[in-house]
Amino acid sequence: MITTVTFNPAIDKTITVPSFTPGAVNRVLQGVESLGGKGINVSKVLQMLNHPTTAIGFIGERNYAFVQTLIKQDNLTTDFILVDAPTRTNTKIIDPIQKSTTDVNELGFTVNETQVDQMTLLINRYAKRSELMVFSGSVCKGISAQEFKTLVSLASTVTKVVLDADGDILREGLKAAPFLIKPNIHELEALLDTHFTTDQHLVVVVRRLLAEHGITYALVSMGEAGSLLIGRDIALKAGILPIEPVSTVGAGDSMLAGFLNAFLQTHDPKIALQHAACIGSLAVASITMEAIERVNIRALSTSIPVTDVTIG
Repeated sequence: MITTVTFNPAIDKTITVPSFTPGAVNRVLQGVESLGGKGINVSKVLQMLNHPTTAIGFIGERNYAFVQTLIKQDNLTTDFILVDAPTRTNTKIIDPIQKSTTDVNELGFTVNETQVDQMTLLINRYAKRSELMVFSGSVCKGISAQEFKTLVSLASTVTKVVLDADGDILREGLKAAPFLIKPNIHELEALLDTHFTTDQHLVVVVRRLLAEHGITYALVSMGEAGSLLIGRDIALKAGILPIEPVSTVGAGDSMLAGFLNAFLQTHDPKIALQHAACIGSLAVASITMEAIERVNIRALSTSIPVTDVTIG
């Protein structure tokens, strides 16, 4: 089983507005609501792939009745700690004409020490029954970067940990020696205060980072440029499917879910990277991710080219 941890979930309201214009009256073409947060998104895709998964984290009590309808909608298995507040709403405005996405994200709730203690127990319990535990997304108010590292460290002593975060919590989370990290290229450049000029440059720098913190793999997403899987003895680059992009919402989370699902099934990094690139591409091509359930992922993924990145 894969357990995902989401500290700062949201109700994602995705609306399609052709030719969206700030400061003007805009007409919504269609709207979709779902439970979101990066870890929850990973669990949703794993569920679509029929991989056992449980999403744990904090959730707001004041609108929990509505959240439960969204949980049922996605057939998710969850175990949340209730917070006396509403779960925030994040609004994503998709403009298919300008091919843009505008995010309007609320801050979310604040947790107290008692709730952090409850989360510590929850993480410990699920880590013991999980093949992998995924810490993904931002933290809510009330959890510091140092406390985040402590929670990741707790899990990493029991099971393999996957970290998908940015900023200070990524910097601190690295110190807990996760099994895999999944930054995008911009998060990685910000972390290392470096602009990568070539794939070879990126591989050399990331390998130093992995060695410094005892990390096995880095899965780096680079948008239209594809993705890289980097380890001590491996550096693979995958392309993408030839798709018409609709929205990047949830693409990185979908990519991560595809990688983890295939890696646990095959233990083959190349196959896992192909699956990751395939599912990430499908996510970009579909707002609701229904495409994942309609195609043969195994067959389609073999069409994605994977090459070795050779270091001088």
